[in-house]
Amino acid sequence: MIDSPFLISAGFLMGIFILFLIRHFLMNTRKKPEIIIGNAQSIGARSEQEDSFTSVINEHGVMAALADGMGGYSNGKMASSLVVNLFVKEFTKKRQIEPVDKFFHDTLLLSNEKLLEKAKEKKTGTTMVVVVISEGYLSWASVGDSAIALFRNQEFQNLNQKQIFQTMLEKEYLSGHISKEEVLNNPKKKRLTNYIGHENFHEIITSKRAIKLQHGDRIILCSDGVYNSITEIEMEKALMKNLPPDKAAEEIINIIKAKNIKNQDNATIIILEKNNSK
Repeated sequence: MIDSPFLISAGFLMGIFILFLIRHFLMNTRKKPEIIIGNAQSIGARSEQEDSFTSVINEHGVMAALADGMGGYSNGKMASSLVVNLFVKEFTKKRQIEPVDKFFHDTLLLSNEKLLEKAKEKKTGTTMVVVVISEGYLSWASVGDSAIALFRNQEFQNLNQKQIFQTMLEKEYLSGHISKEEVLNNPKKKRLTNYIGHENFHEIITSKRAIKLQHGDRIILCSDGVYNSITEIEMEKALMKNLPPDKAAEEIINIIKAKNIKNQDNATIIILEKNNSK
């Protein structure tokens, strides 16, 4: 029996069509990442970029870290890079990081020791914010004045308290010891009260309890060059556009750039988005 050319062609086309359907099915059923990460950065009006940042995904979960080297001291970039790289090393090499608070404390204390060794040559320091997302739960830690926030249901929730003199002044105001004007007009209100590389390095602020993330939640880490240059309302509007995290981060940095602020600080932002309901 001689096969018909028409039947051969039809069979070939049918095979191609079936392969196309299989490929389409696999692409649409492929598991999307639980956490989507985006970031953006600007040097501003500074001569050097002293912010450092990273994100790591491994069997422990997702870690993102941001450090703002202190521009008032020499080697700010060295300080921020050292701390960020140390967190990557510890997060990667440890067989387990539970409890996460202990991982934060141990690595921050080690970071401080390393920077104090460097400070024997030249004084240096850095802030630090770091988050770990594991099994759908968010844990975080901070030192200094960089920020961590949660954007949920179109609203901002600031998660960490900034370690600056203004925080102490506000406590004095709430206790009735000073006036609101004294808080607002104090020239030292933005001065850091704690940072990595400080001889009297003390309080590490951490999440007291891990936060169960919801689908669509966005976690924002940023240096003070971001939140001092853009209002919360402006940032909310940018995030409400529902752009992917990388585009949203770029949008926020572009808003800051468009303002042409004199003496604009380095600005760095990381956005992590919870992608499903796991």
